[in-house]
Order: sequence, then C-alpha cells, then structure tokens
Amino acid sequence: MKAEPEHLIDLMFDNKRQYQIPVYQRNYDWKKDNCIELFNDILHAYDKEKTHFLGTIVQVNQDDENGIKQYLIIDGQQRMTSVYLLLKALYDLSEKPEDKAELEGYIFNSSSSKEYSISEQNKLKLKHIKSDNEQFIYLMSNKIDKMDKTSNIFINYDLFKELIKKSLENGYSIRNVIKGLKYLEIVMISLKESPDGQGDEPQVVFERINSTGEDLTLADLIRNYVLMTDKNREFLFNEYWIAMEELLGKDNLVDYFINYLTFKLPEIVAAKNAYQSFKKFVEFNKISNEEILRDLNRYSKYYNAFVNPIAKGYSNDIMNLLGVFRILQQTTIYPFFFSVFDDFENKAIDESTLIDILLFFLNYTLRRIVTGVPSNSLRGLYKSLYKRIFSDGNKENYLQKIYLFMTTLSSTKDAVPNDTMFKDGLLYGNIYKNTKLCKYILTVLENGTFSAKETVNIDSSITIEHIMPQNKNEEWEKEIGKDYFSVHEKYLHTLGNLTLTGYNSELSDKPFTIKKNMIKEKSKFVSLNSDVINQEHWNSSAILKRAERLSSIIMECFRLPKLILDSKPVVIENNKHNAMDGADLSNTKPSSFILLGENVIVSSYSDMLQKIIKLLYVTDDKIMQKLATSNYKIPNATRIYLSLDKSKLRKPIEIENTNIYFETNLSANNIMSFIRELFSEYDLSNDDFTFYTD
Repeated sequence: MKAEPEHLIDLMFDNKRQYQIPVYQRNYDWKKDNCIELFNDILHAYDKEKTHFLGTIVQVNQDDENGIKQYLIIDGQQRMTSVYLLLKALYDLSEKPEDKAELEGYIFNSSSSKEYSISEQNKLKLKHIKSDNEQFIYLMSNKIDKMDKTSNIFINYDLFKELIKKSLENGYSIRNVIKGLKYLEIVMISLKESPDGQGDEPQVVFERINSTGEDLTLADLIRNYVLMTDKNREFLFNEYWIAMEELLGKDNLVDYFINYLTFKLPEIVAAKNAYQSFKKFVEFNKISNEEILRDLNRYSKYYNAFVNPIAKGYSNDIMNLLGVFRILQQTTIYPFFFSVFDDFENKAIDESTLIDILLFFLNYTLRRIVTGVPSNSLRGLYKSLYKRIFSDGNKENYLQKIYLFMTTLSSTKDAVPNDTMFKDGLLYGNIYKNTKLCKYILTVLENGTFSAKETVNIDSSITIEHIMPQNKNEEWEKEIGKDYFSVHEKYLHTLGNLTLTGYNSELSDKPFTIKKNMIKEKSKFVSLNSDVINQEHWNSSAILKRAERLSSIIMECFRLPKLILDSKPVVIENNKHNAMDGADLSNTKPSSFILLGENVIVSSYSDMLQKIIKLLYVTDDKIMQKLATSNYKIPNATRIYLSLDKSKLRKPIEIENTNIYFETNLSANNIMSFIRELFSEYDLSNDDFTFYTD
C-alpha cells in the first residue's frame, strides 16, 4: 500500500490512465451545497495561491488495458466525479483554444503514439458505474439533449456552469478557475489486489476509511463486501444485486437485510451491529459471494411481498392478508414468514395452507392487541417459532403441527387469547389507543365479514369518531345522566362508542340528537351505524348493547381453528424452572431457556448466562452500558459482575464489540442470582423467562 500527497490535476493530466467507478459503489449523489463548497474552495485557493486539501482517494491498481493504466476507485468517487463535471462545464464555457486544449487533456485520453491504442471505452479518463455511466457518456459526448434532467450528473453539471458564469461576472476568468484547480491536493492511497491473498485487502482499508466519514448504509457495506474483491463483480452485480435493488428499492434494502440476518442467525440482530454480524455469518459458514447473493436474492422476493402492496408473484388472497399485517405494523413476524414462504415456494405446502397460516396468525395478532397482551416477547417467539415447531424436520400435517404447538404456549405470555378474553377486550378494552387496529376493526365491521379475498382499504381521509365525545360538556352530562363521569371514563374509548366518519370536525362535541341526524343523513357506514341512528339516547346501556352486536360480528369473523379450541393444552412441567423458584441448581445442567419468547439451546450455565446477557444487550444496550459503567455488583456480593474494565473481573467475557465485560467464574446458583438481578434491572417479570434442565 502506498499513500502520498499529490495534486489531483497532475493525475488527471496523465494521458495513459482510466479511473473506473466499480459496480458496487453508490450512485453519484453529491448535493448542491457540496458542489458550491468545492467551487468556492477552488476560487479561494486561487486567490490565496495556497494548496487546498480535498481529502483521500483510494484506488486499486488493475491490469493495463491497451496500454492504459486501469484503477478502481473504492473511495472518493463523489469528489472525482464532481471535479470532472466542473472540467466539462469549464470546457463548454471556454472560448480560448489553449484553455480548451488543456481541459480536453484532463478529460480524455488521446493517442498519437503506436505504443498504445485508444478505444471508445477507454477514451474517457473516468468511467462510471452502470446506472450513472449512460448520463456521463451523454454529457461527455455532447449529447446533452438526451440526458435525464433529473439525474445528479446533469443537475450538478448545470450548477457548475452557473457558478462559473457568476464567477466570470465577478472578475474571474476560465484560466483563474483552472489555476485554482491546480491547487487541489489529495492523498492517493494505492492498493494492489493479489490472487494469492497477499495483497492490501481493499475491503479492510475501505471499511476503516469510512468508519469516521459520512455514514454508509448497511446496504452499501454489504454490497461492497460481497463485490469489491470478487473478480466476477460485474456478473454478480448484474445477476443478483441489481435485481434485488430494483425489486425492493433502496429504501427497503436496509430493513430487509436486518430481517434476513435475524432470520438466519441464532441471535436477534441490532441495526448497529448488523454489518459485523453479516460478515461473521458469511465467513464462519464459508459462504461464497455468489452463494450469499443468491440466497439474499431468493428471500428478497418474499420480503417484497411483505412490504410492497403491489408486489407481483402471489395471489390476491395472499397479498390481501399480508396487507393487514402491514396496516397493523406487525413486522416482527417476518422471520417466521420467511420460512413459511420458502416452504410454499418449494411446494412443501400449497396455497390453501399458506392462506390458513396467514389467517391464523392474523387472528392471533388481533387477539393479542385487543386483549392488551404485551408484545415484548413476540420478536423472540417468531424468530425461533419455525425451528421449534418443525424441530424433527417432518413437515407432514404442516398446519396441524402449527396449531398444536401454539396450544403448548397456553401457560405463557405467548398463549393464544381465548374467546372469553377476546370478547372482554372487545367489550371493555381501550380499542382507540391503537388507531390502526381501531380503524381496521371498524372497517371489517362495516363489511360484516372478513376473508382472505377481501381487500381492506383504510382511507386516510376517514377518521375515528367518538359518539360520546372526548371533551366533557353539560349537554352530554344531561344525555348520560348521573353516572356521566364514570361512564365517560369506562366506555369512552371502547368499541361500542366508536365509529368511522369523513367529517369528524363537523360532529365534534355536538349533542347526541344532532350527531345522530348528521350520521343518518351523511354517513356511508350504514352497517356500522345502524344501531346508533335507531337509539333515542346514548348511555352506558346503549354503548354496551352496540358493543355486544359489534363484538359478535368480530368473533364470527375471527374464529379460532377447531383444533385449537378442542385441544387440551400440552404443558411440559418436568425439569422446568424460572428465575424466582429458588431451586438448588447444583449438579444440574441446563438444556434450553425461553426468554421473551425466544427458545435458545444451551450447553452449560455459563453458556446460558452469555446468551441471556447478549439478548438483554440487544433489547436495551443503554441499561447494560449504565450497569457496566457503575462496576455493577449484585446485592450482598463483594465481587464486580459487570464492568468496562476487564481487569476487575476474574474470568471476563466481552459482550461482542462493546467493551462491556461480565463475570463468568460463577457457580450455577450465583449465575441464577446474577440473571435474576439483571431481569430486575430490565423490568422483566417471572413470566418472561423459563429454563429447562436435563
């Protein structure tokens, strides 16, 4: 590796070189402010006759082509592209032949020698990535009329022309700007790839350089990782990456990769550690670049269906159901759906089974939200659910296996809420606090039925209306009667008191009679409001009567499968423990634990401690950081259990890449005491954790 300060313009003047922006780089995306700052720096350098440092550029030396030296730019492409756009703008505005000739020498290679030849593809000294190259070539070949006027290539070229014109009005000349360009200095880091692995490791250098600069997205880092050092980068980019990027769009790529990693890895993946997790996953499993790209491409089809309402490849019935999960923002289930959709694609299940699975988990989701069951365990549950259901690898009676497994959760926080709980939640629960759920339920009620064949469109112009208004007033106190304040507190946000309207502001706090007549005259929600317009008065009795009718419809729409209703819960009690039972764990060995819904296999108490701490850190790293900073001890202990200083611990283990260390030289009972105290710090209850011993 060689790094030396050089004047950028000297490198550009070399008549036998071409800089290539590789396919894995981001598109050119410099903003207006970046270009203005660069131009002002150039004028300032000219005025002061002083060198201006532009930054670092990293290049990888490639084999020569037709006598032209080839370089891949792995860092600095935004600055180099901008300089070339400025050079082209200067060329187009210059009138002096000597200026034009000099500028042309910076932009193009030319041949007057038999030592090398110039083809069309290496005439330009800068060759862009595929998506930008077309616009760049149009510009450099004076076909500006063919350019996409929304591309950054055109926009910034046009901006540089305007900046040059303004500078000319202010007394500068084209020659002055060229002289200013000559003061631009860079540090060029030259790397050399080596087939035997003895080269400069461009990927490592790239990561280090970008660790302190403008943040790269997870997608940027993964793309660079799998493509940078692969000789087949052009093929891999075109065959896999472009297809995935076009399918999902750049905005969805990062979330997709995090969901993919959570699906693939044994632990839940946090966004800030996702890239390191990806690298370790690939390297530990010795997965080739093409294999990982092929796998990412495969699952991207499923993810596109999860997040994109107009995705192709699945029936309307499937897409309608996935649309409800989007409406309710239930994204934690995606790792489980990855496996189920993969089985569908591999014909392990048919479409009817897939629809039944989606319907069941929609029902499960709806019931949990309505009954107010905390959702903090669902992420872990869905991550491990598929492996727990199909642990024996047998996928016969697929749907029945899912149903039967869900009955085993009856004694946990992940249990399927039964009909009694569901109806109580519909009658008395605060449905309004989750507005997306509320609008969805009210929309289903208007339809009177729900099936996979129905598309539920929740119009953003439609709002939720409280029949008994949120603001207390004398008119409504007379309407409700002497129990007004208790009725208001108890029933305000319940299903019986809620409806949909397109004119919420008009209804507002008006008396019931006026509201009722307006609803009768204007509302298009006939089924939903039939019992409202037929009521003489609106009180607790009317609210409950309406809630009974509406809840019956919802109960009919979302019936549990007969197998779940008829099955007796299967509860494994043998060797089952929790953190609070105080059992003597001496001479025992843990086999697994369930924390926040996630089932984890362990080999020892030390292993269990490590995995629990990792899960807790991912759940809330700030708590763990705070404890470590304070050199945390459990009550009545003299030893430090968590610290930023590993020298304070007997047998420290680091929470990966955190500089947080925890003690592992502990007995089984002390480990359980440690776990118990950590749960207290994380405000976890006894129901959140179960472990099993052999």
